[in-house]
Amino acid sequence: MRALLPIALAALAAVLSSAGCAGLEPRPAPLTRAEVIMLAKTGAPAQTIIGELERTRTVILLSGSDIVQLHAAGVPQEVLDYLQRVQIEQVRQDERFASMYYYPSLYRGAYPCFGPMRPYFPGTAYRGWYWPCY
Repeated sequence: MRALLPIALAALAAVLSSAGCAGLEPRPAPLTRAEVIMLAKTGAPAQTIIGELERTRTVILLSGSDIVQLHAAGVPQEVLDYLQRVQIEQVRQDERFASMYYYPSLYRGAYPCFGPMRPYFPGTAYRGWYWPCY
């Protein structure tokens, strides 16, 4: 029984390492604005364009004028709504990621600060509680 344990562990390690390589396939290139317009002009339905955007995980950062230009170029309203929703989700994800590495209770600036902590006020550059001495 003890002789089979190293062999079983080696087989398990080989299976797990080969399964990890399957996730290393390259992603498809994201679509550009020009490609989205081209798909719309060829008459592709909105669900097909959205499916292609989801498959390629495309996030296009759009301003208001960009949305107007895409609408004037013939991109369906459903696709524009999808692009805006994905953009908002991406910004929220970036904010969550940025706030993961902020430790206000551990960071006090370049020198010790012996003052009371002040709360976060909207419109300031700080998140959460901060030390006011630098």
